[in-house]
Order: sequence, then structure tokens, then C-alpha cells
Amino acid sequence: MSSLIELRPNRRLLDHDFEGYKLNLQALPHFSHELLVPVDKVYPDEVQYSFVHAKLFALHNHLVLDYWDYVLNYYYIDKQQKIRRVCFDNTNQSFNNQVVYDVPAHVERRSGHFNLCLSFPSDSVAVVSDGTGCLHIVDTGARNRPSGRNQTWQTVQSSLVLGEGKYFIIMDSRMQEKDNVETLHCLLQSVEQNESHFDSVLTWVTFDKEDQEWKQKSFRQVQGKGIVHYAAIETSCTALYIASDNIFKFTLDSEKEIVAPSTESPRTVIYTWLQTTEDITITLKLESNFNKTLLIVSVTPLHIKVSYAGKTFVDGKLKHKVDSELTTWNVQDNGQVDVLLTKSESMLWEDLVEGGDPNGEQIMDASLVEEAHRRLAHLCAETEVMADSAVPGLSTQELEECDAASEEDTVMVRLDATTHSVTHRAPLSVHQYLFSIKIETQEVPALALRHDVDACIWQPYAQLVNTATWPVKHQGSLSAFGYVQSSKQNRKFVTCPPNFSYSVVCEATRHIFIYQTNSSQDCQLRKRTGGTMRAIKIGQQHVFNIDKYGEVLGISATNEYLFILTDNHLVAIQIQ
Repeated sequence: MSSLIELRPNRRLLDHDFEGYKLNLQALPHFSHELLVPVDKVYPDEVQYSFVHAKLFALHNHLVLDYWDYVLNYYYIDKQQKIRRVCFDNTNQSFNNQVVYDVPAHVERRSGHFNLCLSFPSDSVAVVSDGTGCLHIVDTGARNRPSGRNQTWQTVQSSLVLGEGKYFIIMDSRMQEKDNVETLHCLLQSVEQNESHFDSVLTWVTFDKEDQEWKQKSFRQVQGKGIVHYAAIETSCTALYIASDNIFKFTLDSEKEIVAPSTESPRTVIYTWLQTTEDITITLKLESNFNKTLLIVSVTPLHIKVSYAGKTFVDGKLKHKVDSELTTWNVQDNGQVDVLLTKSESMLWEDLVEGGDPNGEQIMDASLVEEAHRRLAHLCAETEVMADSAVPGLSTQELEECDAASEEDTVMVRLDATTHSVTHRAPLSVHQYLFSIKIETQEVPALALRHDVDACIWQPYAQLVNTATWPVKHQGSLSAFGYVQSSKQNRKFVTCPPNFSYSVVCEATRHIFIYQTNSSQDCQLRKRTGGTMRAIKIGQQHVFNIDKYGEVLGISATNEYLFILTDNHLVAIQIQ
């Protein structure tokens, strides 16, 4: 049984006095760098027509920030399939562009291929996917040191991890050191067509470093239908975090056999019970050639026991009190026994006995079902239904499209690698998943979820040792961002910096909307009746036109700069 995680925001991280954003027409300083070679990008073809494919290609972020380095080092892959590092010097606002790695074996693009991917599991190792099914483990040297930044990357190991004709992207990578052995964990995503739908397949492959060589150690696969909003390897490397609209299960594990969950034997119902608001009727069937004298019915105000010839049909504490003196029962010729209990209070019971009884089954009274439908008809009927009492309503004119509830049933789960089962689950449907952001180098990416009109940033941590706790901590909030981002129908990328000082909604070709919550501007509202003034707290909205630089292919937000990657430019927007 998995534990349910309640995402309850920290009220101290919510600003209830925030009123909204005011448009600031002042242009933000920005600095652009023309790329020496355009960015490499791949578009889906005729075999990649599902919504899963469309999302993987459309939302692929081609701009990769090195979180292990303290300077602003960005990486992208150009059309020559070379990885280029662009270092931004924030002192003199200059860019330095150089090639650090040439992806081996430039395979001609074919149907089904994906974009090239780059991931940094540590400060000296990179993982590269060429989009054609090959995974490269690369020694980069110490990238966080000046001497290591000028080194040329060297390929250490290359392999077709999924086999011939299997293509994937890199979702996450992590380095683990245990007993003086370094282990590289890679999480890959591929798409497989399964009859009438497409499945997302997450492959968790590990490599051990032995004598300066990486050798594959384990191979696990998790499969499910539809979109994967978020996936990461737990910092302890013992579980996966997956946020999706569908259930994902382990389908393959090279180290441990996957045991199918034991199917419980169908329960045997030996009696039924039917209730009204006044009484309960318990019905059971005796064996043929029964003897009435062997039937024992014992009822007290809070206990019932019905048995026949040593066989107990029902025995337990009643959910509520009954008037035991009014208890009657009848035995028919065919062996059917009807026991009538009279309730002490007019009400409906959830169960007959406390804790429920697998041997009994409740039968719904048709008249009660009809009455429940009548009372709830005003919630679902197409025509107006007069309720018994006036219920205050909400005018639909006060609702906007962005307030509509999502039809998706998104859940984030912790999927344990040892037991192959879901140990914890956190429902996200009412919150709406927005984006993920890396705020701590060693930890998994944090999730931004909508909470009412705000957006809350949640950081999952590894399950605590020797306990069943999975800490998911509320780290910060973006005031009113849950509301404003919903109104941007053409949004492509959504993000924020690690200090949550601003938030961004980026379109593909036209505008970038920047929302700063910390504003030094004073603003007041005048109350129409009485003429009194009230100071309010507002933020600033900046609009940056990106259309002259081309299609946006990547985005990254730091505390002082917002970086935008297009076909031929890298733009740094200074956030004042």
C-alpha cells in the first residue's frame, strides 16, 4: 500500500497581500551573441505523430547550463554535431564560444531519430545521446576549474544501450560513489507504439567504472501510457520519481526478477445487507435440509452475531447503535434468513460493523439511489433543477478559461527499484504541473505546481533512512504566476531562477513575458465609495520581443540574467 503525500504549502512563503503585475514599458538591457554555427534541431517525421512525440520535440531545451561550474558556462550542439561551450562574462557582458567535443560517428538522420542530448552527472563526466540510439560517456576533465575548462573532452565508452533501431533522449543522469566504486546512472526516455496507443518507456541503465573503463551493470525499464511530465533518479539511486497522467510499472530488471503482485482470491460473500434511514435488513442463506433450532441470532445495542451449526455469518461491533429489543428475523422454506435491525437514530451507515466485513456486501436500496440522484441533479443536469433549499451559486461570467479544472489526473509517484512498487504518491491534478527547475546541484529538479493563483516550488528529497517518510518540501512561491501563465496560450517554455525573484513565460517566436514580484514602485488604489487610498503590493511585467532573433530553442534563468537560445543567437537579458 502506497502512502499518500499531501502537498500543503508553507503559508509563510505565500504573499497574500500581492495584488498583481503592472506593465513596465522600460526596456531591459540585453546582450546578444551570434553563434558561429547554427543550433542543430530535429523535427518529428511521419512515424512520430503522437502527442508524446510532439511534446518531446517541441519542448526540447537545446540550452544546457553546467550546474557544476560557478561561472555561466552554457552548452549547445551545432549543426556539425559538435558541442560548443559559450561562456558569458557578466563583468564586461562578453561571450566566448569554443568547441569542446565532436560527437562520434555522425550518423545520417533517419526516420524515428531524436534530438541530440547532453547531461552532466558530475563535474568531470558528461553523457551524450546522438539521437540515433548511441549513448556516449565522456571524460570532460574538471570543468569547475580554470585549467579543466580548456581541455578537450574524450569519449570513454559508447554503446547502443537499447539495441539497434531504438532511439531515446536523456531525462536524467547521476553519479554515485559507493565502496570506492563509481557508478553512473542514466535515465532515458523512448516511445513505443502499442496497438492503438503510444507508450513512454523509461530505461534506467547503470555503468560501473572498473580500471578506468565503464561497464554496464544493470538495466531496468519502466513503461506506461502517455506523457511523462517529470522523471528523475532519486539521490540515493534507489527509486525513480515520475509525474504522469497514467500508471507506470517496472517491466524489466536485469538484477532482480519482477514479481507480479499477488492477486487476492475473490472474497466469498456469505451475507448481504440493505439499509434505509430507519432499519437494516441482513440476508443470508442456510444449507439445504437446515434445522431452525441451530440458528443463533444475538443482537445487543452495539454488537451482532449470527451463526448456524458452528458457522459464523457475521460477528462484530455495530457501526452505530440499534434498538435490540425490536430485532426480528424470519427463516423461509428455501433457507433464506432475513434479520431486521431497527436503528436508534435515523441515518445512513457507512458500514454494518466497524472496520468493514469482507464476508458481507451492501445492497443499495433503489429508492435511496433515486433520492441521492435527485439531490445532486443540480450539479450535473443540463436543465435547471429546483433544489430543496436555496444554494448560493457562482456566476459563470466570473470565471475565465484559465480557471477551468484540468481533465488530467496527474500523480507524482516514488517507484522503488527494490520492490518494483509505488511507495508514495502525490496527487497533482488540482495543482497543475507547470515546469521543473534545478535549484540544488546534488538534488533532483524541483517541481513548480499551481496552487490557486500562485505557483509553489516543491523540492523532493530522498526517502529518509529507516522511515517511510518521503520529504517533499515547499521551497518558494511565484506570486500570481499560476494565473498569469494560464492566460498565455502560445507559451513554449516556462521557468524561473533559483532564488524565485522572477518568472518567465516564453513564446516560440514573438514575446517573452517576465514577471518580477519584488518591486520598489509604490502603488495605491482609491476606494470608489469614500475616496480613501490604500497602498497595495504589485510586481512588474516586462515584455521582450524575441522575433528578430528567430525561433526560441532553449531557455535558462539565473538570478541576474535570462538566457535565450535561438537558431543563430544566444541572448542574455539582464534582470534589474
